[in-house]
Amino acid sequence: MNWKSYAVVSGATVLAGWFASAPPSSTPAGAQATVSRTAQPASATPSDIEREAIRLQARLRDARAFIAPARDPFRFAARREAAAAPGLDGPVEALPAAPVEAAPAGPRVSLSGVAEDQVDGRTERTAILSAPGGILLVREGEEILGYYRVGRIEAEAVELTAIGDGTTRRLTLGAATP
Repeated sequence: MNWKSYAVVSGATVLAGWFASAPPSSTPAGAQATVSRTAQPASATPSDIEREAIRLQARLRDARAFIAPARDPFRFAARREAAAAPGLDGPVEALPAAPVEAAPAGPRVSLSGVAEDQVDGRTERTAILSAPGGILLVREGEEILGYYRVGRIEAEAVELTAIGDGTTRRLTLGAATP
Protein backbone atom coordinates (compact mmCIF):
# COMPACT_ATOMS: atom_id res chain seq x y z
CA MET A 1 0.00 0.00 0.00
CA ASN A 2 1.20 3.49 -0.75
CA TRP A 3 0.43 6.75 1.04
CA LYS A 4 -2.70 7.37 -1.01
CA SER A 5 -4.19 4.06 0.08
CA TYR A 6 -3.42 4.83 3.72
CA ALA A 7 -5.11 8.24 3.39
CA VAL A 8 -8.24 6.71 1.81
CA VAL A 9 -8.53 3.96 4.44
CA SER A 10 -7.94 6.41 7.31
CA GLY A 11 -10.51 8.83 5.93
CA ALA A 12 -13.07 6.07 5.48
CA THR A 13 -12.50 4.92 9.07
CA VAL A 14 -13.00 8.44 10.43
CA LEU A 15 -16.20 8.91 8.42
CA ALA A 16 -17.58 5.52 9.51
CA GLY A 17 -16.89 6.36 13.15
CA TRP A 18 -18.55 9.75 12.79
CA PHE A 19 -21.69 8.28 11.18
CA ALA A 20 -21.87 5.51 13.79
CA SER A 21 -21.67 7.93 16.71
CA ALA A 22 -24.84 9.08 18.42
CA PRO A 23 -26.28 12.44 17.40
CA PRO A 24 -25.61 15.26 19.87
CA SER A 25 -28.26 15.88 22.50
CA SER A 26 -30.55 18.87 22.12
CA THR A 27 -29.99 19.96 25.73
CA PRO A 28 -28.86 23.60 26.06
CA ALA A 29 -25.27 24.07 27.22
CA GLY A 30 -26.21 25.67 30.56
CA ALA A 31 -28.94 23.21 31.53
CA GLN A 32 -28.32 19.84 33.09
CA ALA A 33 -30.33 16.78 32.24
CA THR A 34 -32.41 15.52 35.14
CA VAL A 35 -33.12 11.89 35.63
CA SER A 36 -36.57 11.07 36.86
CA ARG A 37 -37.11 8.24 39.27
CA THR A 38 -40.58 7.43 38.05
CA ALA A 39 -41.54 3.86 37.52
CA GLN A 40 -40.79 2.73 34.01
CA PRO A 41 -42.74 0.14 32.13
CA ALA A 42 -41.34 -3.38 32.26
CA SER A 43 -40.46 -3.26 28.59
CA ALA A 44 -38.23 -0.18 29.03
CA THR A 45 -35.53 -1.31 31.48
CA PRO A 46 -32.67 1.14 32.01
CA SER A 47 -29.31 0.15 30.63
CA ASP A 48 -26.26 -0.30 32.81
CA ILE A 49 -25.03 3.18 32.00
CA GLU A 50 -28.35 4.77 32.98
CA ARG A 51 -28.39 2.87 36.29
CA GLU A 52 -24.84 4.03 37.04
CA ALA A 53 -25.79 7.62 36.19
CA ILE A 54 -28.76 7.47 38.58
CA ARG A 55 -26.59 5.99 41.33
CA LEU A 56 -23.86 8.60 40.90
CA GLN A 57 -26.31 11.51 40.86
CA ALA A 58 -27.87 10.28 44.09
CA ARG A 59 -24.41 10.03 45.58
CA LEU A 60 -23.62 13.62 44.56
CA ARG A 61 -26.71 14.90 46.32
CA ASP A 62 -25.61 13.15 49.51
CA ALA A 63 -22.17 14.76 49.46
CA ARG A 64 -21.33 16.41 52.74
CA ALA A 65 -19.87 19.84 53.26
CA PHE A 66 -16.10 20.19 53.48
CA ILE A 67 -14.68 19.15 56.83
CA ALA A 68 -11.27 20.44 57.87
CA PRO A 69 -8.77 17.59 58.21
CA ALA A 70 -7.81 16.46 61.70
CA ARG A 71 -4.10 16.91 61.07
CA ASP A 72 -1.86 19.14 58.99
CA PRO A 73 0.76 17.09 57.13
CA PHE A 74 3.02 20.14 56.91
CA ARG A 75 3.25 20.80 60.67
CA PHE A 76 4.39 18.54 63.46
CA ALA A 77 2.53 18.33 66.73
CA ALA A 78 4.26 18.51 70.10
CA ARG A 79 5.47 15.19 71.45
CA ARG A 80 3.04 13.34 73.64
CA GLU A 81 4.08 12.03 77.02
CA ALA A 82 4.93 8.34 77.19
CA ALA A 83 1.74 6.39 77.67
CA ALA A 84 1.53 3.76 80.36
CA ALA A 85 2.35 0.33 79.05
CA PRO A 86 -0.22 -2.40 79.74
CA GLY A 87 0.61 -4.34 82.88
CA LEU A 88 2.84 -1.64 84.39
CA ASP A 89 2.00 0.67 87.27
CA GLY A 90 2.96 4.02 85.72
CA PRO A 91 4.32 5.60 82.61
CA VAL A 92 7.44 4.10 81.11
CA GLU A 93 10.53 6.18 81.77
CA ALA A 94 12.77 6.81 78.82
CA LEU A 95 16.35 5.62 79.15
CA PRO A 96 18.95 8.37 79.20
CA ALA A 97 20.43 8.88 75.78
CA ALA A 98 23.97 7.66 75.38
CA PRO A 99 26.39 10.39 74.32
CA VAL A 100 26.98 10.16 70.60
CA GLU A 101 30.31 11.20 69.24
CA ALA A 102 29.80 13.51 66.31
CA ALA A 103 31.50 12.52 63.10
CA PRO A 104 33.97 15.08 61.81
CA ALA A 105 32.17 17.64 59.72
CA GLY A 106 35.12 18.28 57.43
CA PRO A 107 35.29 17.11 53.83
CA ARG A 108 36.93 13.80 52.95
CA VAL A 109 40.58 14.31 52.18
CA SER A 110 43.25 11.70 51.57
CA LEU A 111 46.99 11.96 51.09
CA SER A 112 48.01 10.83 47.60
CA GLY A 113 51.69 11.69 47.76
CA VAL A 114 54.43 14.00 48.95
CA ALA A 115 56.82 15.90 46.67
CA GLU A 116 60.22 17.12 47.89
CA ASP A 117 62.30 19.97 46.48
CA GLN A 118 65.81 21.05 47.57
CA VAL A 119 65.85 24.86 47.92
CA ASP A 120 69.02 26.54 49.25
CA GLY A 121 70.16 23.33 50.95
CA ARG A 122 66.88 22.65 52.77
CA THR A 123 64.02 20.32 51.85
CA GLU A 124 60.62 21.81 51.03
CA ARG A 125 57.75 19.37 50.90
CA THR A 126 54.47 19.72 49.01
CA ALA A 127 51.56 17.46 49.97
CA ILE A 128 49.39 16.07 47.18
CA LEU A 129 45.86 15.68 48.57
CA SER A 130 42.80 14.12 46.96
CA ALA A 131 39.50 15.83 47.79
CA PRO A 132 35.98 15.56 46.35
CA GLY A 133 36.68 18.66 44.23
CA GLY A 134 39.92 17.30 42.76
CA ILE A 135 43.66 17.23 43.50
CA LEU A 136 45.22 19.83 45.85
CA LEU A 137 48.91 20.74 46.03
CA VAL A 138 49.55 22.36 49.42
CA ARG A 139 52.48 23.50 51.57
CA GLU A 140 52.77 24.04 55.31
CA GLY A 141 50.57 26.84 56.66
CA GLU A 142 48.14 26.92 53.73
CA GLU A 143 44.39 26.73 54.23
CA ILE A 144 42.49 24.10 52.25
CA LEU A 145 38.78 23.79 51.49
CA GLY A 146 37.98 26.50 54.03
CA TYR A 147 38.09 23.89 56.78
CA TYR A 148 41.69 22.73 57.32
CA ARG A 149 45.11 24.36 57.74
CA VAL A 150 48.18 22.32 56.82
CA GLY A 151 50.38 21.84 59.90
CA ARG A 152 53.42 19.70 59.25
CA ILE A 153 54.35 17.70 56.14
CA GLU A 154 56.58 14.64 56.64
CA ALA A 155 57.94 12.16 54.11
CA GLU A 156 54.84 9.89 54.30
CA ALA A 157 52.32 11.88 56.37
CA VAL A 158 50.69 15.26 56.75
CA GLU A 159 48.95 16.89 59.71
CA LEU A 160 45.78 18.92 59.11
CA THR A 161 44.30 21.19 61.78
CA ALA A 162 40.59 22.00 61.66
CA ILE A 163 40.16 25.77 61.60
CA GLY A 164 36.86 25.76 63.53
CA ASP A 165 37.71 23.63 66.57
CA GLY A 166 41.49 23.11 66.39
CA THR A 167 41.38 19.31 66.18
CA THR A 168 44.30 17.70 64.40
CA ARG A 169 44.08 14.94 61.80
CA ARG A 170 47.08 12.95 60.62
CA LEU A 171 46.89 11.58 57.10
CA THR A 172 49.25 8.89 55.93
CA LEU A 173 49.73 7.65 52.40
CA GLY A 174 46.70 5.66 51.27
CA ALA A 175 44.47 6.53 54.26
CA ALA A 176 41.38 8.80 54.09
CA THR A 177 39.69 10.87 56.80
CA PRO A 178 36.05 10.05 57.48
